[in-house]
Amino acid sequence: MEKVKIEINYEEFPQELYEFWQDAQLYDSSCGNQAKVIYSDKGYYIKIAEKGKLQQEAFMTMLFAQMDMGAEVLAYISEDKDYMVTRSVEGEDALYADYLSDPKQLCEMLAEAMKRLHGSDIEGVPVSPSMELYETHKRGNELKRDTFIHGDFCLPNVMFSDGEFTSFVDVGAGGVGDKHIDIYWVLWSLRYNLKTNDYREYFLDLYGRDQIDEEILKIVTEVEEGALEAYMQESKESSLGKE
Repeated sequence: MEKVKIEINYEEFPQELYEFWQDAQLYDSSCGNQAKVIYSDKGYYIKIAEKGKLQQEAFMTMLFAQMDMGAEVLAYISEDKDYMVTRSVEGEDALYADYLSDPKQLCEMLAEAMKRLHGSDIEGVPVSPSMELYETHKRGNELKRDTFIHGDFCLPNVMFSDGEFTSFVDVGAGGVGDKHIDIYWVLWSLRYNLKTNDYREYFLDLYGRDQIDEEILKIVTEVEEGALEAYMQESKESSLGKE
């Protein structure tokens, strides 16, 4: 993940955050416009979003951490905005150049990480917000709520160290849902980042063909790509409105 060196005015932020970035070099490591992420070289990430937007993510991050699959949450503050502080996790995300240079090995790493997550106990785990997209779809009731999913299983959200899985990040969409949602997103992310769809079948073989229903995957593809298209259009219109 790219990091850009920045400076901030500490007085503009809650006092509880000072210990995490005071006397540290700070970098902007945001990868979207819905939240700002600041990295402190003291070993912390501070995520900032609109008030109330990080409550679910803070809870799910703590749950992932309890299962040894996520970052430790050190603080969640909800004042004028939401602020979540997590300890930096070991390794690099799946966009690391060495991983991208060996697509087959990358698929193997991602498949193992996904199977570990999908094999986790779902007792006490809330329903993933991702399932809300399917409530009005004519075939949405065909999706199951029987698997612990990430909800946004893209390459930047899976961390590895020397090829070994360490943790998931950006888990706000995590919870109980249908495994095909994660499968759709990892296939989408592999195609997007590798600039080819050549590894789709290889990944599905690794995950287990007997665990995949292609009809359900088609429903997920239709819903998720429709939502993605609507989001892109909304973002475009919002940008035009600011000009």
